[in-house]
Amino acid sequence: MRQARLFTPGPTAVPAEVLEAQSRPLIHHRTPAFREALASVTDGLQTIMKTRNPVVVMAASGTGGMDAIVANITRPGDTVIVTEIGKFSERWSEIARAYGVNVVPVEAAWGTPVEPDGVEKAFASHPDAAVLLTTHSETSTGVLQDVEAFARIAHDHGALIGVDGITSIGCHLVDTDAWHLDALVGGSQKGVMIPPGLAYVAVSDAAMERMRGGRHGVYYLDLLKAIKSAQKGDTPFTPAISLVLALRRALEMMIEEGLDEVIRRHARNARAVRAAVRGMGLDLLASHPSNATTAVRIAGGRAGEVTQLMETEYGVKVAGGQAKLKGHIVRLGHIGYYNEGDMFTLITAFEDACVRLQITEKFGAGVSALQAAYAEARR
Repeated sequence: MRQARLFTPGPTAVPAEVLEAQSRPLIHHRTPAFREALASVTDGLQTIMKTRNPVVVMAASGTGGMDAIVANITRPGDTVIVTEIGKFSERWSEIARAYGVNVVPVEAAWGTPVEPDGVEKAFASHPDAAVLLTTHSETSTGVLQDVEAFARIAHDHGALIGVDGITSIGCHLVDTDAWHLDALVGGSQKGVMIPPGLAYVAVSDAAMERMRGGRHGVYYLDLLKAIKSAQKGDTPFTPAISLVLALRRALEMMIEEGLDEVIRRHARNARAVRAAVRGMGLDLLASHPSNATTAVRIAGGRAGEVTQLMETEYGVKVAGGQAKLKGHIVRLGHIGYYNEGDMFTLITAFEDACVRLQITEKFGAGVSALQAAYAEARR
């Protein structure tokens, strides 16, 4: 059986150079060689997150990083405001409630972002709210939110902001310092194009000050402990050594390409894929789409047939919908190490599957629209 090519919102395709770095003989983590690698990774993450704040790398999924943010910058009995626009943004609420934190959800229909005035109204109604927890790029629906505006509102009300940037870092501009983000989490299997297993968290001075003033009981997820260790070139616990080495190479590749060009490449690919979907006569779910993934509406609850045919017949693995969107959308991933040729592979398989399943009528419109979008981008 052939190995499927990944075009999911995560995990994403891993470049050969990164796989090679990860496969080298293991080194010990309490050595100058590893400390040098960790320092390089920290510098690289600060570059792509556009911050001089401390950044810590954790052996955890992105959700582990979200958990760490809640555990460290909230306190028992706090009130937090959470923007809920899909399955993954709702995770902030689930984590906060697990810590005994009062949650004020600000909801929007799946496929649309929360508008800034909705966040403003929530703070006006709950002036005691200590933190705003929000998601920049919602993977389950392909929606991008205006976290820069959200941060201004949170700070105007004396609150901190914690941001899930798991599928926006390395894909969209995320200007941590200019936007004054207090806690920002990313995940390894997304824009930094390595396998799952690492979370990385940037923390502002204001967030550290609040941690020192009181927080939940933490041990493994202690960000202050992790920051103190990172300043010495160490981690408080055994790190995922091979993944750190892979991340060093991946970040080198991104910086060699140039962060601005990495972001432009994601934008070109996303615009072309969206043009292809419209060219096929299909509808997008997201009103404000992210450049990480394109969510496509499939009528009749037949999205699962499309994803299955794409994988079994063409070796192209994409994702379907989750929760109430299961069976109703296909999510075409284009976050990470992809170029124009990859998008032609993706759209060819998607369009042919839709024609074979009689969801669309004639092959070629989507590929032609994709080609035209790239031609326009080159002018």
